[in-house]
Amino acid sequence: METNEKLTAANIRYLLTMKAFADAGKQIRNAYLAEYLHYKKSSVHSMLKSLVSIGMIQKDDDNIIYLSEKGADTAVQYQRYYSTIDTMMHKCFPDFTNRENAILALLAEIPEQDLQQMMQRD
Repeated sequence: METNEKLTAANIRYLLTMKAFADAGKQIRNAYLAEYLHYKKSSVHSMLKSLVSIGMIQKDDDNIIYLSEKGADTAVQYQRYYSTIDTMMHKCFPDFTNRENAILALLAEIPEQDLQQMMQRD
């Protein structure tokens, strides 16, 4: 599964957060994301507009957000990448407790083809 778009660290953070909400059976709404991520509602609104434009999410008439099929597939794949890199980083840097930003930055910069190759080596 290769996306045509180059995802940013922020895109990936949102997709993974929305996947976690969906996996927990929680509704995804702008306000919930803003509260959870500690972002302004206007920032969340802008990001969600961007994710709609690249086909990662959809909104229903009640403004409830859903991962599209493409978004769900992408989130699952990036969750796998994230977990693999997190495990590697934990082995190399066991005292580095706030790995999230570093991992998201790596995921945004490493070409997806290379990430897929990394997964095949496991």
